[in-house]
Formats: sequence, C-alpha cells, structure tokens
Amino acid sequence: MTQKNYLDSDHRKSDTEHSFEKQNKAFEAYFTTGEFAKLCKVKKQTLFHYDDIGIFSPEIKKENGYRYYSYNQLEVFQVISVLKEMDMPLKSIKEYLDHRSPEDLIRLLSDKIKEIDRKMEDLNWLKNMLKTKVRLTQDALKVTTGTVLTEELSEDEYFITTPYNDTEDAKKMTQAIAGHLNLCHDLDIYSAYSIGGMIPTSKIPNETDYNYSHFYTKLSGSEIHAANHKKPRGRYAVIYHWGGFDTAIADYAKLTRYVASEGFSIGDFFYEDVILDELSMNGYDNYVLKISVRLNGEP
Repeated sequence: MTQKNYLDSDHRKSDTEHSFEKQNKAFEAYFTTGEFAKLCKVKKQTLFHYDDIGIFSPEIKKENGYRYYSYNQLEVFQVISVLKEMDMPLKSIKEYLDHRSPEDLIRLLSDKIKEIDRKMEDLNWLKNMLKTKVRLTQDALKVTTGTVLTEELSEDEYFITTPYNDTEDAKKMTQAIAGHLNLCHDLDIYSAYSIGGMIPTSKIPNETDYNYSHFYTKLSGSEIHAANHKKPRGRYAVIYHWGGFDTAIADYAKLTRYVASEGFSIGDFFYEDVILDELSMNGYDNYVLKISVRLNGEP
C-alpha cells in the first residue's frame, strides 16, 4: 500500500469514527425508555401502551428496537398527565392533542371547572351527612332506654312524608319505604337521618294494630323546600326503646300512661325515629328507637 493510500484509509477511518462519536453525542441529548419513565414517574409499560395506541410515541425508534425520547417531549407528557388527572379518557386525550387549540383548551378547562364544582358540592354534602351521622350516633349512645322523659323541641322540624294506608304487612311496608326512598332520590334528598314513621295518636299501637300513616325523612338546610309536614316545636314526651319494632308496643303503652297521668293532652301523631339502625347495629332486634309525642295544654 502506497503512503497516499495509507493516508486515505486512515482519513476515512477518522471520518467514520468522527461520525460515530457525533452520533453518540447526539443521542446523549435523548432519554431511553427507562430513563424517560423514571423522569415522568411512570412504568415503562405505560410508555409502551401510549405508543401502541398512538397517543405518545418516542421521537426516535431504531431498527434494533431501541426507543429514545427528547427533552421537549416531557412537556407533552405532562399535558397528558394533567388531562388524565381530570379523568379524561385516553381516547379523548388523543383527540384533543391531535386538534388542540387555545379555544379548545378554554372550552375543555371551563367544562372541567364546572365538573369540579359539582364534585366539591357532592363532597361537602357527603362530609356534612357523615358529621350529622356521627353526632346522631354519639347522642344515641347517651340515652337511657325504657324511661319516659320530656324534651323541649326548640325549633320546628321539617319532613318530607309519603302516606301509608295499608295493613301491618312487612312486604307492603317495605315496598312503601322503597317508594319513599325513591321519592327522596328523585328530589336529590339524601338525608343522614333514618326513615321514620308517623302513627296517629288516635290509634295507639297494640298487639293487633301497629299501623303507620306516613313514612318520613327529616330535612335540613337547602332540603327544607321539599317539606310537606312540620313537626311543631314545643314540649314532647319521649321514650327511647331498645329491641326493635316487635317489642315497642310496651313502651308505646308506657308513654301513653305517662301522658295521661301527668294530665296532658297529646298531639296528633307519635313520631318514631330509628336512632341506631343497621349501620351500627346487627339486625332489627338491636335497633334503638326514639318515640315521641307532643304534649298540649297545662297538666
């Protein structure tokens, strides 16, 4: 080999090495799938999945299967992550990215703000309901059962009621209660108070007659507009009963005897509230009821 050919060969080798080094330096600005996944705090499988469905692909795919992501793709991935946080399906994210514009962004974010507002309202309602249920349960643990006492109702209470004009039949009453619940749900009323029952004082429960005239749900706050019955403030005779409905007759009789012995006349209805129900007690036989009746007149 002549000196010229040797020099030419050496020069070509240098060019190849230079090109290889230049290519390596170029790839140093990119991230492998593992590096990019770590950077974004996701699994590599997430990036593979995004590539498969066409929502987010590496900037470079080599014939040997290696994938490389550029630094400017990080921002695109963050956009996808934000949209996912907004509960946007991947299909919708792809459609948005393919046709995104400032106007589309304004519409998208405005809709999401409204959705978040609705969710916040629902969460606030749920929080208030849970707080009310905690308070009611705590109060229920303090009561003494089987003893008549008087309580002052300082403010009117408002109920939504549904009439019940059928017999003391478990199946029919269950159907009526389900109908009452459906009415409440249709009106967006989800009360922390258990469903109560009203019994006319002209029909004191006994062994053969334990018939409700209405089922009711106590309302509060913004729900009061749906009320169709008012439990008037005033003095009430009250007895707390443990043992469920089957044994409540004895305490109805005890409550009635007390009212008569004290020389009061009574209001139109007995109000029967379940203050410890299936959420905290196992079975009807362990329920705690609050039975109350308004006292009228001076003894």
